[in-house]
Amino acid sequence: MSELIKEILSDEYVNQVRTFGALSYTPERICILLGMKKAKRKALLYRISTPGDAYCEAYHQGRALGEYNIDAELAKKAEKGEIDAITLLEERKNEREEKDLRMNLFGI
Repeated sequence: MSELIKEILSDEYVNQVRTFGALSYTPERICILLGMKKAKRKALLYRISTPGDAYCEAYHQGRALGEYNIDAELAKKAEKGEIDAITLLEERKNEREEKDLRMNLFGI
């Protein structure tokens, strides 16, 4: 990665990006919440979209963790017999499988 990009944006926001990713915030929204303008904003958007970059890894780890937390809570409720939780958990599972399949087949 370009040293210039690392100069513009160090790894100081990695933990915050992971947290915002867990809340399913978009990269654009994360820039707004962090108060980033122009060069820093462009650098963060670039780094989040670059596989292997600390920001990309943190963002995707946060997204996965957020989904896991929701699924874990739904699973607890489903175990208690809550029909809505069972239904929603199954829907989320099917959506996740579809998303994974689209990503593997088409990269989207």
